[in-house]
Formats: sequence, structure tokens, C-alpha cells
Amino acid sequence: MTAPDSFSEYIVYVDESGDHGLDSMDMSYPMFVLAFCLFRKEDYVREIVPALQRLKFKHFGHDLVVLHEREMRKQEGPFQFLVDRGTRASFMDDVSRFVEQAPFTVIAAVIDKGKLKAAYADPRNPYHWALEFCVERLRLHLGPFGSSSAGRRGYSWRISSPGRSGDTFSIRISRTGLTK
Repeated sequence: MTAPDSFSEYIVYVDESGDHGLDSMDMSYPMFVLAFCLFRKEDYVREIVPALQRLKFKHFGHDLVVLHEREMRKQEGPFQFLVDRGTRASFMDDVSRFVEQAPFTVIAAVIDKGKLKAAYADPRNPYHWALEFCVERLRLHLGPFGSSSAGRRGYSWRISSPGRSGDTFSIRISRTGLTK
């Protein structure tokens, strides 16, 4: 079991947009995006979670709904109430204000898959490339030791991608950089 004082003071949430495959591309969206949202745990617990719960209670009456951009944009599922322009404007203003005021950092990689295929005879998987880039930037952002509690040993993370055909990576972030 890991000792609590060895935990990082940060938490990272990762999400993606687009398909990382190179064999068949949707030319209307030939991009793959991987985004890391980095939060100090103290900020997350004291500011972000309560603010998000207030937003959800205000607009849904509960906090169980997941804010999916596609459903919001298309006014589907729990977001059907957004068909009313005034209601939608109020909701989107509240969401925008929440994001503007939330203390977090975004680290993102955007890959144009068409340009990637044109530049390389055998291009790397965009997901792997984006993940490596984001993890390297995360290490640089956090400094040489990851956080004040990391000490000199760095971190080892197991990063898996549920739903992908076996894409699982073992990554170690140390003082000297990223290794797989």
C-alpha cells in the first residue's frame, strides 16, 4: 500500500476528441486531440467540485448529470431543456463562468492526421504521440520532481485506454524525463 505522504498534490484528468486511427479518416474532422486537465487537489476539493455541484443543482436539480459537450451542443438527453434560447444562454454563461474561474491548467496535443500521414511513410499512432507529448509537458509543468511531495524518485504511472484494442502504456516520469 502506498503511504499518503507519497501521493502527488495534483490530479490529472485526460480526455480525447476525434479518432486516433490513420486507416480511415473523417475528412470533416481529421484531427486527434488529447487534453490533460491538471488540478491541485486542494483547489479541486475546495473550489472546483463545490462550484460544479452548484451549477448542476441550479440547472438540473441534482448533481448526477455528466456534462458532455456533444449532448449539450445537440440539446440531447438531459440537455433537451436547452432548446429554449434564453435557458441555453443562461446555462452556457454559467458553464463559461465556471471554466473561466476554475483554477486548472490544460495541456493538449492536437494532431492533424492528414498532415501526419503525408509527412511520414510509417507514421506513429497519433494517440501514442499525443500521450508522450502531454506527459512530457506535464513533467515540465510540475518541475523536475513532479510536486513538493514527489522527492527525487519521480513517478511511475500505468495509463490505460478503456475501449481501445489493448492500448496500455507503462510510463515512468523521472528527473531525466519520460521512459516507456
